[in-house]
Amino acid sequence: MACEGQALRRERLAHTDGMKRQHLIGSLIVGAYLATGADAFGAETRAAEHVQAPPSAGQDVTFQSGRVTLHGVLYKPEGPGPFPAVLYNHGSAPGMLNRQAFETLGPLFAGRGWVFFGPYRRGQGLSASAGPYIMDSIGAAQAAGVRRVLPILIALVASLLVVILIVTRRRQIWVRACAGFVVLLIGTLLFYLASLHMRASATVRLLEGDQLSDHMAAFEWLRQQSFVQPGRAATMGNSFGGIITVLAAERIGYCAAVDAAGGAQSWSPELRARLVAAVRNSQAPIFFFQAENDYTLAPTNILGEAMLEAGKPSVVKIYRPFGTSAEEGHSFAWRGSQTWADDVFRFLDAQCR
Repeated sequence: MACEGQALRRERLAHTDGMKRQHLIGSLIVGAYLATGADAFGAETRAAEHVQAPPSAGQDVTFQSGRVTLHGVLYKPEGPGPFPAVLYNHGSAPGMLNRQAFETLGPLFAGRGWVFFGPYRRGQGLSASAGPYIMDSIGAAQAAGVRRVLPILIALVASLLVVILIVTRRRQIWVRACAGFVVLLIGTLLFYLASLHMRASATVRLLEGDQLSDHMAAFEWLRQQSFVQPGRAATMGNSFGGIITVLAAERIGYCAAVDAAGGAQSWSPELRARLVAAVRNSQAPIFFFQAENDYTLAPTNILGEAMLEAGKPSVVKIYRPFGTSAEEGHSFAWRGSQTWADDVFRFLDAQCR
């Protein structure tokens, strides 16, 4: 099993390396670097760019999303500005857990001269009272969908079982028992697949509903602030927030977007179809990245390939494993900022000039 795992690992790394070579050839981002003569890898240049005044402490702010009041956290560089800004989309962690990401990334962005705005979507963090928690809503929608199809599945399995018993009525009892058992297995499989489909469909529908509306409201609030430079607003997100990032880039003319492991823990045919359509219509270049030991690398590889085929500028990068588990690999989106920071800021600075 260890040899097999190593072989699969080498195969996946080879695929990832191939994707990166394609993007190095075809990406308009690289062309932009070469055209401007930017020394992307010069340590002296990076050091000069990173000299910034100390960032201010995080500030809690409120904004309206339709009829509900939402909260967010704002980090700003010292001085009156205006500054470029990033709207950061948190993941699905319950309660105040997403504050850890904000407290890690907010000072990082402010220290690089960027305004960092982390809005809490309804049902989470400081906006917990504004609506239901997204995972509770997905679970409820999944259960409701299963209840709707359950009578159909039961009728289908019962009918199939009757037919099997009639056809095998002259066979030995063990044959009839085995045939009946197979029918029950088929029914169980159909129930499982229906449940997965209901959950995946609910995830896409809910993220594209109130959750995306909350993002749109946060963007409207951010772009009206005097300390934000017009035309220099980007968006970034991890996990569910990465999905929101991709959906938002389809609707808003951000200067850039960064998707960190969006959908890695909830990847499905339904989510894939929606996000592929979104990146093909993206109004912003997107940087996709993950740690190699995330739950799956499919979102980064598939969405990066879709943008390449659509002629959209994008960057794909798979980093070395972060920690020892898929859960730790998934948290690389914010815990691993010391590793990915230079790449992300190089991308943002190139696109949001």
